[in-house]
Amino acid sequence: MNLKALLLTSPCSTKNKFWTCSITSPVGSIMPPCDLASIAATLREQGIEPRILDMRLYKNKKPFQALERELDAWQPDAIIMNMATATAMDDYPILNMTRDKVKRRIVFNFHAMALPDELFDQGATHILVGDPEYGVAAAVRGDEVNRGIWTREHTTSEPGWIESLDDLPHPALDLLDVNAYHTLIMGKEPFSILLATRGCPYQCPYCVIPFLFGRRVRAPSVAHVVGEIERDMNQFNIRSFFFIDSAINLKPQWTTEFCEEVLRRNLKIRWCSNMRVPPVSRELLSLMKRSGCFRVFYGVEDLDLIDELNRKTTREATREAFELTNEVGIETVAFIILFPGVDRSEKEMVRRIINQVLELKANALQCNLAIPYPGSQLYSEYMKRYDMSKDWSLYDPAGNQLPYPTELNLVKVRRLVYLRFFLRRPAYVWSLFKKTDLRSIFTFLKNSSKVLWESGHK
Repeated sequence: MNLKALLLTSPCSTKNKFWTCSITSPVGSIMPPCDLASIAATLREQGIEPRILDMRLYKNKKPFQALERELDAWQPDAIIMNMATATAMDDYPILNMTRDKVKRRIVFNFHAMALPDELFDQGATHILVGDPEYGVAAAVRGDEVNRGIWTREHTTSEPGWIESLDDLPHPALDLLDVNAYHTLIMGKEPFSILLATRGCPYQCPYCVIPFLFGRRVRAPSVAHVVGEIERDMNQFNIRSFFFIDSAINLKPQWTTEFCEEVLRRNLKIRWCSNMRVPPVSRELLSLMKRSGCFRVFYGVEDLDLIDELNRKTTREATREAFELTNEVGIETVAFIILFPGVDRSEKEMVRRIINQVLELKANALQCNLAIPYPGSQLYSEYMKRYDMSKDWSLYDPAGNQLPYPTELNLVKVRRLVYLRFFLRRPAYVWSLFKKTDLRSIFTFLKNSSKVLWESGHK
């Protein structure tokens, strides 16, 4: 009889959950779990039967009851979970309730890698270190500890890196209801999540990508990714795609070849991605536009802290990137992070951040609180500087509380930044509403009211 593995999402549907980038938004997005779909495809290829239970979809139908039913009816040999910081307090009960029901309880992601003892205390039996696909089958089988797997008795194994990402099968979307997912930014049609690169050579202190995937950038071939797109189009009627790479242009030549291949095959798709400044050029952006790119997300963070954040760019390069992107007809979104200890008053901070975004002429913004994730350089620095809370529910960049004390109310600053920016752009917000479905609009209005009006505390 084949071994069986049940892959679980967090039951929490309103907190950012990072794998390479956010896959759950606090204001209306429930994105398909591309991480679990990739792991499931790997398990299936190695003779292990996978199922995916997206507990976020049972919000009003008691997700833990759905899990209990699945465990009793299917009796899996293992459960597998993405363990990120912001949802850890929601996910730990799953590990505890399955201690006596499931032999192997396997977790992955940066939170587990940074705090292995805590995860083992909570009930995990295995932590996947590096690419989760590397060691997952061995963990499910209970093989002797090797590279890419930690157990309580053995936490010294090196990360498991998949050198040729073309060896990975395409994610098992057949295990998901692709029509169950929605997000304000992707429109009314079903969409899929793509991942073109793993790893990052930069050392931004707030980022966990190098800790999670290493500093060397690895990428599948263009043919492999475009093949996945064609599979999604033909089998699942998907024509909208979201690259969740930390930056799709970490290898500009790859991005160029990808766009050229999409055009060569005459694929009528639309896609968006995160990008880094630099490298950005008019030629690349124009090619991206012609191949279907409609929106780009730039990590701006704080233009006045470029050197302190080790961004390896300049204010002028950032402004030029936005200008070029807007000129070729691609929408721009500025990712902003609010850091403590910079400004003397909330009013001063709001004015400074708004001026930065207006200077860039961004179409939209996402404004987050600075969160020191375990595994990041910022976590080590803040642990020395502040009396840090171990309540992981506070480690949410879109939340209304912080895990460290601040003189200024950063939650209030974020609220005012959002209000002052989007009140200037009612036409843009209305254009998004017209392009998306009612689920996203309703969830956006409901959840954004919490982000905008709950004041939080200092």
